[in-house]
Amino acid sequence: MKRPPSVAGFSLVELLVAVTLLGIALAGAARLSFVMARRSYPLAGVAARDAVIAQQVNQFTALPFDSLPAKIGTTTVRRPPLPYTRTVSVENLAPRWRRVTLIITPLNPFVSPDTVVVERAKPDPNPFNKP
Repeated sequence: MKRPPSVAGFSLVELLVAVTLLGIALAGAARLSFVMARRSYPLAGVAARDAVIAQQVNQFTALPFDSLPAKIGTTTVRRPPLPYTRTVSVENLAPRWRRVTLIITPLNPFVSPDTVVVERAKPDPNPFNKP
């Protein structure tokens, strides 16, 4: 009895089809990787901007009430991770009440500016601090 000839390996057509399918899959993965890398750059800037805003809000809430007008103006900070411009304005709402408007504008054009408003009240004098 004669055995049929065995077919070993791949034919050229099968190899070309496999390489073509692999190329299409890798091109799709490369495109996805590129898009995700482009989107992650602004997101890192947004996280840094939010950290700067939290830091500035903490600074202005800890600052003495009478020192708030001294911070009015625009300051540019060029330190990493986020170089930015800070604009501060103070509005007197009442003799013991002020509104501080803080605008953080990142120098990176991919990150949008943000505005925070903090209202501060002057504390009453300590009644136990009398002679």
